[in-house]
Amino acid sequence: MSKSCDSGARHAIVGYPESDAVNQGGMPALTAWAWHPRMASVASAMAPHGTCSHATTLPCARRVGYILAVASEDPKCDLPAEASRDASARLAPSAAPSANSARPAGTPPNSERSTPAAPSAAAPANSGRSMPASVPLRDGERLTPAMQQYWQQKQQVGQAILLFRMGDFYEMFYEDAELAARVLGIMLTSRDGGRTPLAGIPHHALESYLAKLVAAGYKVAISEQIEDPRQAKGIVDRAIVRIVTPGTLTDEALLDRTRSNLVAAVCLQHGAGGIAALELSTGDFHVRMCPPQQIVDELCRLEPAEVLLADDAAAGPHALEADIRDRVRAAITYRSPTDFSVSRAEQVLKDHFGIARLDGLGFDHVDLSLQAAAALLVYVRETQKLTARHLCPPRREPIEDYIVLDATTLRSLEIERTLRSGARAGSLLAAVDRTCNPMGARLLRAWLCYPLKDIEQIRARQRILAALYEHPPQRSVLREALREMGDLGRTIGRLGVQRTHPRELRGLGDGLTKFAPLRTALRALKCEECDALADKLEDLDELAAILCTALNKDAPLTLREGGIFAAGHHAELDRLRAINVDGQRWLAEFQARESRRTGIPSLKVAYNKVFGYYIEITNAHRERVPPDYVRRQTVKNAERYITDELKRYEAEALSADARARELEYELFVELREQVARHIPMLQRAAGALAEIDVLAGWAELAQQRKYVAPEFVAEPVLEITAGRHPVVEQALEAAFVANDTWLVAREDLGTAGKGSRDLGIEGSRDRGIEGSRKDGSEGEPSDRASAKSLALITGPNMAGKSTYIRQVALLTLLAHCGCWVPARRMRLGLVDRIFTRVGAADELARGQSTFMVEMLETANILHNATSRSLVILDEVGRGTSTFDGVSLAWAITEHLGTRIGCRTLFATHYHELTELGELLESVFNLNVVVREYEDQVVFLHRIAPGAADRSYGLHVAKLAGVPRPVLERANAVLTELEKTFSRESQRPVLAAVQRRRQRQLRLYEEPEDAVVRELRECDLKQLDTVGAVELIRRWRVILGMSE
Repeated sequence: MSKSCDSGARHAIVGYPESDAVNQGGMPALTAWAWHPRMASVASAMAPHGTCSHATTLPCARRVGYILAVASEDPKCDLPAEASRDASARLAPSAAPSANSARPAGTPPNSERSTPAAPSAAAPANSGRSMPASVPLRDGERLTPAMQQYWQQKQQVGQAILLFRMGDFYEMFYEDAELAARVLGIMLTSRDGGRTPLAGIPHHALESYLAKLVAAGYKVAISEQIEDPRQAKGIVDRAIVRIVTPGTLTDEALLDRTRSNLVAAVCLQHGAGGIAALELSTGDFHVRMCPPQQIVDELCRLEPAEVLLADDAAAGPHALEADIRDRVRAAITYRSPTDFSVSRAEQVLKDHFGIARLDGLGFDHVDLSLQAAAALLVYVRETQKLTARHLCPPRREPIEDYIVLDATTLRSLEIERTLRSGARAGSLLAAVDRTCNPMGARLLRAWLCYPLKDIEQIRARQRILAALYEHPPQRSVLREALREMGDLGRTIGRLGVQRTHPRELRGLGDGLTKFAPLRTALRALKCEECDALADKLEDLDELAAILCTALNKDAPLTLREGGIFAAGHHAELDRLRAINVDGQRWLAEFQARESRRTGIPSLKVAYNKVFGYYIEITNAHRERVPPDYVRRQTVKNAERYITDELKRYEAEALSADARARELEYELFVELREQVARHIPMLQRAAGALAEIDVLAGWAELAQQRKYVAPEFVAEPVLEITAGRHPVVEQALEAAFVANDTWLVAREDLGTAGKGSRDLGIEGSRDRGIEGSRKDGSEGEPSDRASAKSLALITGPNMAGKSTYIRQVALLTLLAHCGCWVPARRMRLGLVDRIFTRVGAADELARGQSTFMVEMLETANILHNATSRSLVILDEVGRGTSTFDGVSLAWAITEHLGTRIGCRTLFATHYHELTELGELLESVFNLNVVVREYEDQVVFLHRIAPGAADRSYGLHVAKLAGVPRPVLERANAVLTELEKTFSRESQRPVLAAVQRRRQRQLRLYEEPEDAVVRELRECDLKQLDTVGAVELIRRWRVILGMSE
C-alpha cells in the first residue's frame, strides 16, 4: 500500500468539504449528527438503545482538521482510575454535551480544529476530512454491540482517528481505516462484503505507528479494553484512555531526547497578548505577557509542537493562524473560548494546584498569560484522562529579562539549524554542545534562544563555568556521572501521568545513587553557586535505596508480566514465587512423607488436567489408606485420592503465578505512588543536573578550543580581540583567521534606547565584574569622544564579510548566555536586542518578493532598535535597481548612525557608502584584505581599516565555474562601463553635495573641477613622459591624495 495519496484521493479523504470550501460566509446550522455524515444512519440504528437523544445545532466552522485518538499501548498496562469511568464520558468537559456532539461539519468536539504541522502527501495543511456518508445496514439490520460501542466513542472524538482495541489489535474502520492505510502503509481490508473498510495494527507495535502519525502532524486517541475479556459478561468494556497529540507526548519512543516538546496556548484580548508554554514530558510550565506583534517571534523561539487558539467560528480564522502555520510550523488546535475565560482560568488553576488564592502561585490577578495557562491545563486533563501531578506551578518569565531575538535573527545566525539544509549539524547549537545528558541538551537550546540581560545571572553562570574550568578532575567526575544517568526530567513526566514502567523506576534509582559523588565533586569546587546546586541534590538518597533494594536490576518493561521485585522485598510474594519454583520439590517431599506415613512404597503423587493433583494407590494396598484420604477417581487396579493439604497446594499452585503477578502489580502501584510524592524534589534535582551539564560542557569546550571569559562593562562598547567564528573555526581549524572588532554605541542621541541603568549596570569597576585576562588586568575605557558605532565593511565576494559580522553577533549572544567565547579577549556592554538582515529569501505564497522581505526585516530593525541593540546588516538594498538600492542603504546607514546610534556592522558592495565614513562621525570603514597575483585573487580573510575599491565579482564567478565566454564578455562590458562612468559620477549626488558642504569655503573652484579643467586644456601632442608624470602628481596633490 502506497504511503502517499494522489491529489484526488487527498481531496476526498483529507481536503476541504466542498460545501465548506465555497461558503466563506458560514453555513446554516446542522443537526447534532450532521458533522459526521455517516452518523445519520448510526443515530437511527442506535436510537432504540437510547444512545442518541439530542439534536443540538451549531454554526458551521470554516476550516477543519484531524484529531487522532489513541488508547493505551498495552492491554495489560497500568490504567489510571479515571480511565475506568463511563466509556461515554465527554472529551471536553468545558463544553456542554450537546455542544460537543453537535460540532459543525468537519469540526471535532470542543471547538478543536487541528492543523497538521507541515504539508505532506499524507497530511496536507488545513487537512479536514469528510466522515462516512452512512453506515451500510440492510433493512432490519442493527449494529452489533461492539460497533455500537465503537460509534459511541467515535462520536466523542469527532474527526479523530480512533484506534479501537480488539484483542491483540487496534482496529480502525471506515475513513479512519482508509487514512491509516495511506499514512502508515498498512493493508486495507473490509468486512460485511466490502461495506466496512477495516485496517488494524498489532498492539505491540503501537509506538512505531504512533510516531508516524504524530510526525505527520495528527492527533491520536486510543480506546482500550478496561476489563478482562475472560471475566466480561457480554461486550468488553472499553474507554478512551488518552489522546496523543503533537504537543502532549510523554512516550520515550515518540520524543526527540535532545529537544523539548512544548504545547503552547495564546490568548489575545483588547490589543494585548499572553503566552503559556508547557512541556508535559517534564512538567516545566511558564507564562509570559507579550505584545501581539511579538507573539509569533516568541513562538518561533519556543518552537512548540502544538499551539492552542481560542475558536470563534463566527469571526473566521484566528489572526495568528497563518503565521503560526507558516513560520512556527506547529500543529494548531482550536479550543472553546470558555477555556480561556478569566473566571474559568482562576478556578482551574486553584483546583489543579490545590490553592485557595493565586497569591500562592506568585500572581496577584489573572492576566492573559494565566488564561492561556488554564486552557493548557484543561487540554492536558482531557487528553491524558487524569490530573498530571508533575506539572510545576506556572513560572512568570517576562520577555524583558532576555535579549530580543526575532525569528529572522534565529534563522540568519543559524542558532539551531543551518539555512541551507535545516540540519542541526553546522549550527551554533551543535558547535557549543558538549552535554552528556538529554536534560542538558534541552536546556542548552533554551539558553541559546533566550540570552540573559541580567548581569548578575550572567556572572553567576560565569563563576560556575570558571570553577569547572579550573578543576578538571571534578569536572570529569560530573560529566561521567551525567553520561551514565538517565533522563530524569522525562522519567518524572511519565511518573506524573502514571505511565512509568518498572525498568524506568529502577533506572531512576540507579541514577539517584550517583547524587552523593556529584555533591562531593560540586562542593570541592569551592564556589557558592556550585554549593547551591549541590544542595538541590540532597534528600533523595533514601529514595534511591528503596528503589534499588525493591526492584530487580533487570526489571521488565510491562507491569503484569511479573519479575518486577527483588527476592526478599515482600514475604507473601516470595512464598507465591516459591510455589512455582519449588513445586516439583514440594511434591517429591510430600510423596515421600506420605509413603512413610502410610507404609505404601508404591504410593505416587501425579496430576492431570481433568482431576488436578491426586494420590494414586494400587488395590493391593487399599487397606492401608488413611481415613483422611478422600477418594477422587477409580482406575484400573488403583484408586486416586486427595487430601486437604494436597488440595490447598493445588489451589495455590494453579493460581500462584497469577496471584504473584497481581500482587506485584499492586506493590508496584504503591511504590510508584511513594515515588510520586517526591516529584518536587526530583524536579528540583533535574533542573540542577541540566544546568551542571551545560556549564560543565562549556568548560570542556573552553579548554579544548581556548575560549575566554567575556568582560561586561557599563559602557556600551563591543571590543573583541582575535575573535573567531564558533562554528566555522571548528571546520577550518588552524586555517581560520581571527579578527578584531571595535564598536561603541552612542547614547547621546536622545533615542528611546535603554541606558545602562535600564539594563542593570550601575558601573563595572566598583562592582567587581570579572575580566577575561588571566592576569586580572583590564582594558582601558574607550574614548567616548572618538566613538564609532557603525562599521561599513566592503571587500570582495567570498572574502569573509558575512562570516565576520555573524561571528560578532554569535560571540555577543554567547557572552549573554554566560558562555565563554572564542577570542583572545572580549569586552562589551550589555545588549538588549540582536537584529539581523542577512541573506535572500522570499515568501511567494504570501505575495512577498525577496526585496519586500528584505525591506520588511529592515523596517522592523529601524522601528525597534535602540542605542543598546546590536544590528547586523548584509547587502541591504541589493534587490532593486542600483540607484534605489544605494539610496536606501545610504539613508538606512544615516538613520542607524545618527538617530539610533546602536552598534552596527553593515557589509555592502555599494562602495559609494564608504563616503559616509568621512561625512558622519559615527561611521567608519573596514575592508577585507585581498592580494592579486597575476590573474588570481588571494583572499586573506583579514579585516583592516579603510574602504575597498573593488569587489572582484568576475574573479569569484571564475572560481564558481562560470563559462569562459561569459566571463570574457563580462570583462569587456566592465571595461566599457569603467570608461564611461567616472568615479565621481558613480557616487550619489547627495555624497558630493554633503561633502562639499563640509569642506572649507574655497575662493576658487572645487579640486575635482580644477583637475577636469586642466585635463581639458592639456595639449597631448606637446606632453612628454616626464611632463605627464609631473601632471599626474600635481593632480593627486590637488585632490588631497598622497604622492
